[in-house]
Amino acid sequence: MKRSVLFIFLMLFSLSSIAASLDSEERLFLELINNYRLQHNISEMKVSEALTNAAKWLSEDMATFRYFQHQPDSQKRTMALRLSQFGYSYEKYSTIIAENIAAGNSEAAKTFEQWKNSPGHNTNMLNPSFKVIGIGRFYVKGSPYSWYWTTDFGGFVD
Repeated sequence: MKRSVLFIFLMLFSLSSIAASLDSEERLFLELINNYRLQHNISEMKVSEALTNAAKWLSEDMATFRYFQHQPDSQKRTMALRLSQFGYSYEKYSTIIAENIAAGNSEAAKTFEQWKNSPGHNTNMLNPSFKVIGIGRFYVKGSPYSWYWTTDFGGFVD
């Protein structure tokens, strides 16, 4: 029940109270992934406010409620539904979406390497169909992994 109330609150005020600005490590991650894409002759991604808000929400939720997965057990919300609730609808835009999650590293470079060395995550990072990205990381002292990262990808520039 507490999580549902929190989610409703975040949804009602997502665009006004959750800033889409990236912190220094999130900006570094954007630089790392875009340089990596350029090395593979793939265009850079732009930051999507909607995807960033969704990514920040998931990272905070995982850290706060101590889980590590794309869909919380107590909620039947899929990644696609969550992204749509934050204003990025793959159905409306007729595009593809994907998501990477990681935990345990505070630094962008370590998280980037973690995903680069994972075939599925690396495929998402190098998918030329993705044009926008949302990046979010969150820290909760005493949570299982302390630091939680989410990147959400989309093929439509919103």
